[in-house]
Amino acid sequence: MIRARAALDRLERDGRVLLLFERQVVELSVLGLRAWELASEPVAEDALTAALVAEFGSPDAGSADAAVAGLVSELTSLGLLKPAPRTGSGEDEATR
Repeated sequence: MIRARAALDRLERDGRVLLLFERQVVELSVLGLRAWELASEPVAEDALTAALVAEFGSPDAGSADAAVAGLVSELTSLGLLKPAPRTGSGEDEATR
């Protein structure tokens, strides 16, 4: 399960989207933005793949699973996605 890191602000202009985090501004593609939005609540990668394929269609080459895994990896390396806490872990939202 993965979850999006909350942005401090969002700017949309002329088809571009910028997200502001603590010390980082990130421009996302339409696909990257939608993946980030869908992960606003914890989501499994296979459910994210299904939602993105339903909205954007399958990639022209390769598998949707591999394409979304690459997207998730890139968004995670940028710090925009993170593993979702396991339910019942006792971890409080304020301590994360």
